[in-house]
Amino acid sequence: MDLMSYLIDLLLNILPNELSYDHRVGGVIWGILIVLYPFFTGLIAGSFVVSSLAYGFGNKKYYKIAGLALLLSGALMTAPLFPMVELKQPERATLIFTNPHIFPSETYPGVSPMAVFGVVYLAYLIVLAIEIIFTFRADMAKRYEEKGGILNRIFSLGMGYDETVVKRDRAIVKTLALIGIPLAATFHAYVGFLFSSIKARPLWIDPIIPAHFLASAVFSGSALLVIAYYIFTKLSSEKALDVDLLKGLGGIMMWSLLIAMGLELISEASRTYYSLPGEGMLFYEELISEMGIRTPYYALSILILVLLLIPQLRSNVKVLMLTSLLALVQVFMYRWMSVLTPQLLSRTAMGLLEYNIEFLELRLSIGVVALTFLVFIILVWIFPWNGRFATHRDELEVV
Repeated sequence: MDLMSYLIDLLLNILPNELSYDHRVGGVIWGILIVLYPFFTGLIAGSFVVSSLAYGFGNKKYYKIAGLALLLSGALMTAPLFPMVELKQPERATLIFTNPHIFPSETYPGVSPMAVFGVVYLAYLIVLAIEIIFTFRADMAKRYEEKGGILNRIFSLGMGYDETVVKRDRAIVKTLALIGIPLAATFHAYVGFLFSSIKARPLWIDPIIPAHFLASAVFSGSALLVIAYYIFTKLSSEKALDVDLLKGLGGIMMWSLLIAMGLELISEASRTYYSLPGEGMLFYEELISEMGIRTPYYALSILILVLLLIPQLRSNVKVLMLTSLLALVQVFMYRWMSVLTPQLLSRTAMGLLEYNIEFLELRLSIGVVALTFLVFIILVWIFPWNGRFATHRDELEVV
């Protein structure tokens, strides 16, 4: 296509405000920062679900990873920083907490979806923080009796390490884990709900998106825990890996991937059967193919599924590690397609836009990821994730 034809195509098929919004990124409003946001919230929800299998439902297989899963969820709660730094006026982000519009009024008859998200986020953050404290409280008390230390004293809440208090702690943790499951699910599914409720982008109008986000969240969260457990076990004094635990995480990954792929097939079938009005859907295949990501995404999904469906491969630690790394890449690719791809279709439904990652976006993304890693290191340094109570070693030794 020559320059003149390209300019004519722009004039006829692209809305002027899509070009004038930000010419450097080609009119796309939400970039990689918003891609990373649902990716991180999915890791939060998936990690918390695995920890709740142990603390909420008493599945002893996952005790050794449950404490680490809680700390990962706590560190990843930096996720809202991604949309906050994406805002053109980030100083207004606190208004969803200080002046939330969650109920209609005379001055503001509508309801702010982000204000509702703020309530869900704050509620989940409080539940998660309290659960972390009571999960490790007995370990901190034991450590204080042996070594002292101001942090051990603070997080032991001034109570000792005895059978009565430990039983009470476990009852509190169980209650919080059961409360946290629907909160974590709502926290992540709400992100999908926000996308699916935006009518300005035809490819976002899909009620299956929240369910797909949840399934892929459990998938990616379990994959992250496989990697984290392998690394931290090798760095600890134990060295020996719990193969049954890794098999269990592999099984969770397999079933969640099957559910996610099933939901995605339903979504694709509905797009094909209920072709949207206008010519927008005619550009869908061209749009996906131009991004060059759809074929690698489905090929990677099938490869991961094969690796997980074969029991011999799923029980191999090295293969499971590789599968977990590929799983994180696969989920990130899906988030990229679900967030960015619909924006590349011009609102005239007649042409395609482009997206180019800005250097500023990369710097902000790296900054938030580095901050998340720093928070995680601090939490692991403060709390004994492989302590006696957090892993229920007293019960595991009896079994």
